[in-house]
Amino acid sequence: MNRHIYTLQKPAAWHNELWRDALPLGNGLTGVLVTGAIAEESIQFNRYDLWHGGSDGGSIPDITETFRKMREFIDNDDYVSANQDNLMQALNAKGYYACCESPYPFGWLDMKSVPAGMFRHYRRGVNMRTGEAFVEFMVDGSRYRREIFVSRDSDITVIRMSADTPFTTTYDFRLFVETEESITTQNSIRRTAKDGSMAVHVQFSGTFSSAVHEDKLSVTGQEYLIFVRCSSHGSALDLEAVSGETYDTLLLKHTALHTPLYDAVTIELADEESFVSTNEQMLLEAYEDQASPALLERLWRFGRYLFISAAAEKGNPVPLYGLWHGGDNMQWCQYVANENVEMTYWHTMAGGLAYSIPALLRYYTSKIEKFRECARQVFGMNGIWISAYTTPHSAGLCVPVSVIGNWISCAGWLCRHFWEYYLYTDDKTLLREEILPFMYEAAQFYRDYAVLENGKVRLYPSVSPENTPLNLFDLPTQSASGHHCPAAQNATMDFAVMKELLTNLLQGIEITGLYTDEIDSFRDLLSGIPAYFVNHDGAVQEWMHPELEDNYAHRHLSHIYPVFPGTEVTAHNDPILFEAFRTAVDLRELGSQCNWSLTHMASIYARFGEGEKAAECMDVMTKSVLLDSLFTISNDWRGMGVTLAWANPPVQLDAVFGTVNAIQEMLFCRQKEALSILPALPERLKSGAVHGMVFPEGMIDILWNMSGRVEVTITARKDLETDILLSGKTAGHIRLTAGEKEVFELYR
Repeated sequence: MNRHIYTLQKPAAWHNELWRDALPLGNGLTGVLVTGAIAEESIQFNRYDLWHGGSDGGSIPDITETFRKMREFIDNDDYVSANQDNLMQALNAKGYYACCESPYPFGWLDMKSVPAGMFRHYRRGVNMRTGEAFVEFMVDGSRYRREIFVSRDSDITVIRMSADTPFTTTYDFRLFVETEESITTQNSIRRTAKDGSMAVHVQFSGTFSSAVHEDKLSVTGQEYLIFVRCSSHGSALDLEAVSGETYDTLLLKHTALHTPLYDAVTIELADEESFVSTNEQMLLEAYEDQASPALLERLWRFGRYLFISAAAEKGNPVPLYGLWHGGDNMQWCQYVANENVEMTYWHTMAGGLAYSIPALLRYYTSKIEKFRECARQVFGMNGIWISAYTTPHSAGLCVPVSVIGNWISCAGWLCRHFWEYYLYTDDKTLLREEILPFMYEAAQFYRDYAVLENGKVRLYPSVSPENTPLNLFDLPTQSASGHHCPAAQNATMDFAVMKELLTNLLQGIEITGLYTDEIDSFRDLLSGIPAYFVNHDGAVQEWMHPELEDNYAHRHLSHIYPVFPGTEVTAHNDPILFEAFRTAVDLRELGSQCNWSLTHMASIYARFGEGEKAAECMDVMTKSVLLDSLFTISNDWRGMGVTLAWANPPVQLDAVFGTVNAIQEMLFCRQKEALSILPALPERLKSGAVHGMVFPEGMIDILWNMSGRVEVTITARKDLETDILLSGKTAGHIRLTAGEKEVFELYR
């Protein structure tokens, strides 16, 4: 069980923001943070649907004339005039203002107890396979232990308090918003928010004595349970369903739902004994040299556990902080979809977590009328335009900066996830009713936005998130957001996303029979996309325009899209262009990176078959942006020169999920031409196993050892005929009919 449990030797310690180092728990609806203090613990509770502030701005005024003028400026090479936040200024001038909501904490369960002496043998941690956190220590020879989980079955948080001798703890519950009603009895606490939208009930059971003093509950006992239910928007607080049940019974019901998700795919990179080390010990070893196989596996398991704990079948998608925002108005706490939302979900399909994608699809399809209004009123286009920033009730132009307002590929990039979901699940009903209509709306916008010149498509304004061409960097156009000149033309990413979308859309039209009368127009648009540019350094150029120079000092890797996350360009179908993409990544400057760009780069290097460089990205991450809790922060604040510099970096959990994907990419990838086995295995991973990893036609198990022997088991879900690659080299060919399984040996 060691590989499923991560432990820490110390309590949370980030000054004034202990939540950064806390133990995270969740069931996709309720998130809990446990800091692990002995005398004064405050367990934080969050709910997926508690967002406040923000404004959708109402009706969007027509500013298409401003958009047309921007195009005129770019036609005349006047990037200064085209980049003065024109669209945003035009909206403000017409009285339109929108801003994003923020999630906010539900409240805190304060637990105070005075230990009888100095503590020893302190440990806290999480059993990721069961979704339980624990805090344990010794005082004067007595053992004390807290165990806690958030039930996926009943949406109730269950805490078991136990010790070798009776102990006394005082409990109080604080809501984030003003409390309207407080009721404390001999075995319960209830707090109701002023607006009536929230309430909580805490119930104790077992052998104990209790007293109420100053609206706080004091409990003395040797072992007892605490049940906490957080209810938002006036929902019921019934705890009768669990009244009288034991901790173990409730845990069994929870794990019946949680554990199969966690176990759906498993990766083993080290032996069981390697996992006795605490997080602190593993990170110190990585800081001294490199991330061990055990640490890499722990990061994969933690990211997978964290995603499952934040993703429910019903509810919102997983935002940047998951369900663990430590306060209100956190930096980048919205759904940011010019990298971060997508990275959060990259690992899901291969990782057997397809259940999470419909919630992401519903989130965006529910806002489609607003997206149509944005396309029509801002750009004069049909179809949909999606801002990179959205929140549950804000879908307009909520971030008034040109790097967001001028970017056109959000909808197209999201479509990759929805199409991939269809490929893996064969859900033709969802394809016909929701996925393909959404893709069609995104393609309509591209069709209207594209300008055909000499038989080739031109896109402008065009943003490569969130970069600026080097030769335009010093123009007096820097916006209030700190971005210099993002609105250029012909960003490589825009063409790559459009090409992928149109290719998949045409295939979807053939499958469903929808939109058949428009096939020719989409085919014509696809054929008009120009070839990717290669610059004087031999690198794929970030803007497909001869006068726009590359800026290598940047964290985004958007123009590498055709290699990753896309699958358009591989070493087999275009080896020369593939090498030009490799050069573009190699030229990116290390000191300009951040947490998520390091994991993005690791996935890209895995596609290049460069396991050592992919692992090096993980090493840099562990030395610079990984906390003991395994949460990631945006950059290293200590001035070590390996990331961006920022004195108070925010937490960004997308890098945690990006790590999951990067490690999966090192071990297996379904390429267009082949099943690629161990495509980027770093030298340190001398042996290991993959069980149940998913690809569109089936599942794969891989076992490898130090001798170079690789055992592969492929189970076909549908008819499969493809080549097999081992470490990038052709190793065979396989043909299976649906339901067949084949086991074979290979040698590296």
